[in-house]
Amino acid sequence: MHGLLRRASAICGYSAYNPAIIERARSCFEAVGSREGARQMFAGASEYDRMEAVRNRDALCLSLASKFPMVVRP
Repeated sequence: MHGLLRRASAICGYSAYNPAIIERARSCFEAVGSREGARQMFAGASEYDRMEAVRNRDALCLSLASKFPMVVRP
């Protein structure tokens, strides 16, 4: 989830990103190791790219913000 939403945050220009999610992702990254953590981050970012390829960017940004209001704020 973090990789997907970080990519969305950069592209969609969300006004806020929950710092608790960043800390949780950091803990998970340390638990699974840097190789697996990086793979998961890239997989999430790629998922955003796949979703954007089939949907309008603005609609996708609004959809993700409405599905994850505890993480991002438009």
